[in-house]
Amino acid sequence: MTLKRRLLLTVFATSFSGTLLQRGAYFYTHQVLGFSQAQNLWLALLIGVTYVAGASASHPLSARFGERRTLVGLLLALVGIHLLIAAVPTALLLVPALASIGMLEGAMWPIFESYMSAGETPRNLGRTLSLYNMTWASSVPLSLAFAGALIASGSPRLLFVAGAVLFGLVAYSCRTFPRQPAHLEADHVERPNAAVLESYRALLTASRLAMLLSYALMYVLAPLMPEIMAGIGLDTANAARASSVLDIARFSCFVALFAWSGWHSRKLPIFIAITALPLGFALVLLGSSLAPVVLGEVLFGAAAGLLYTAALYYAQVVQNASVDAGGAHEALIGLGYALGPTAGLVGTALGHGAGPGSAAYAEGMSMATLPLVAVFSSAALWQLLRRTRGARSGDAAI
Repeated sequence: MTLKRRLLLTVFATSFSGTLLQRGAYFYTHQVLGFSQAQNLWLALLIGVTYVAGASASHPLSARFGERRTLVGLLLALVGIHLLIAAVPTALLLVPALASIGMLEGAMWPIFESYMSAGETPRNLGRTLSLYNMTWASSVPLSLAFAGALIASGSPRLLFVAGAVLFGLVAYSCRTFPRQPAHLEADHVERPNAAVLESYRALLTASRLAMLLSYALMYVLAPLMPEIMAGIGLDTANAARASSVLDIARFSCFVALFAWSGWHSRKLPIFIAITALPLGFALVLLGSSLAPVVLGEVLFGAAAGLLYTAALYYAQVVQNASVDAGGAHEALIGLGYALGPTAGLVGTALGHGAGPGSAAYAEGMSMATLPLVAVFSSAALWQLLRRTRGARSGDAAI
């Protein structure tokens, strides 16, 4: 089996096990530990901050110890923490453990992205990254459904045991990876010229700003999903399944981008995604029945998928698939993890703790999230408007 195929298998398992706690933990804390909306938001904020720290440390760690050794070490640490939580699943241990998991996963993903992107020409990189995105994204709704079933069962500790087993299998697989990814030569004939790279930097900045917003809004929603879904009459297992519609829509977007490479160097797809993102968010956050919530998840998921792919593609092209490119990408995701719960906490305070469906909740959350939408959407759109000319002709030569 080729390295890229083995990478895809390990990425699927890693994403599945990571989602069990990255997203499933909020259902666990709400259902089993009785966490409130505000407590879940504080937990999400803590995970976001540690994720940024981990992503920022990924490149220095890889430079010091090598990509393979760093990756295996991070995965083994994740195994240990999951087993610890399974043994003592109390709130006192779970909170710092989840913070540690956020840091470890933040450092881990840039290395996977570097291995996947290394050696690919810009012409092939878009399809390679779309395939990578399809792989990890396809595991998320499956993992959420699995997490919901485990939490609703009589043995919710199995959530942590399953994560430990999967991370252990991934660590075993990764020990056979090359010590370092094989990067494309800097003077390779298919590397973009200076004019195209300059244009791509503007598109990179625009897509990164909008992607950061997508993750901020996503992590306003993630800690609130249990209450949003309960407010429209769904039990825990069905709530976890319904919340995965967003991830199914994101996966569908990745499939479309794999089939169609015409989005490379174009402003319009990013513009459409920036417009659809807040509309989908509002429908999920404020929807009073299943139909608008699901429609909002579809819009939001598709927009988030395009922005994620664009940000990762342009970063890997501009920085030639370095771990540093993935590190910046994941650090921005982590910043979104932190900004989203912060806005959610402000919204909860402005809404005086009211739950989904109430006028106070709608007003508080709207006031807290509108500044995020205005600032990052405007900044991303400005980058699109100032994009340098010549990308289309340069892209045709790539």
